[in-house]
Amino acid sequence: MTIERMETAGAAAEPAGGSGRYHISLPRLEQLSRSAVHIIAARLTESCPSHGQPDSGLEAAALIREIQEFHADAPGFIRADMPIQEIIFRTLLARGNAPMHLSELHRELTDRWSSALRPISISEERLRRVLEADTYYGFAEV
Repeated sequence: MTIERMETAGAAAEPAGGSGRYHISLPRLEQLSRSAVHIIAARLTESCPSHGQPDSGLEAAALIREIQEFHADAPGFIRADMPIQEIIFRTLLARGNAPMHLSELHRELTDRWSSALRPISISEERLRRVLEADTYYGFAEV
């Protein structure tokens, strides 16, 4: 199923009140007194050109592009043993911080990252509450 078809399929399940699409909001991170550059740079690995550089010379948007280029398919960038919010954060980074429907994020967690050793059983409504209650990663509804 293509991403376009998945978004179309997921759109019908979204409540009418909001768009149901989430991303990492750099302004929200600032409101939370968090450095977007620092939190994103912490996810770089040695294969990234910016790895090890001082945060003062880096830009959040450039780091997101770098992660998308170097980590989108890298094994170990996202692991099933990570906390749910960390999996979502890295999923959004790997996709260039393109907004994702709640239903698509839910599928990522429950279909892709759930396993017999670590089952992830969360409803879409509970996932929405987790995203909206976030005070660390800067998740925001678009």
